[in-house]
Amino acid sequence: MLVEEFGLTTDQVQPDSKLEELGVDSLATVEFMFMLEDRFHLKMTGEPVPIKTVGDIAHEVDVMVAQQGINLGDVS
Repeated sequence: MLVEEFGLTTDQVQPDSKLEELGVDSLATVEFMFMLEDRFHLKMTGEPVPIKTVGDIAHEVDVMVAQQGINLGDVS
């Protein structure tokens, strides 16, 4: 989704890639997290955490999936 939304290449989107260096500012990151919620029927819970890298996004999605018992393979 990062590739599609921000016009990035798959080479740019690596776990340690810093979002700021990819041109994704903090507001765009928050909006992207809401897009993930909508697309995968997730709900952010708890305190906001700093999201600085692609890996941080993946980690937060993993946490939401685990907490909510969602199987992303079933989401369309």
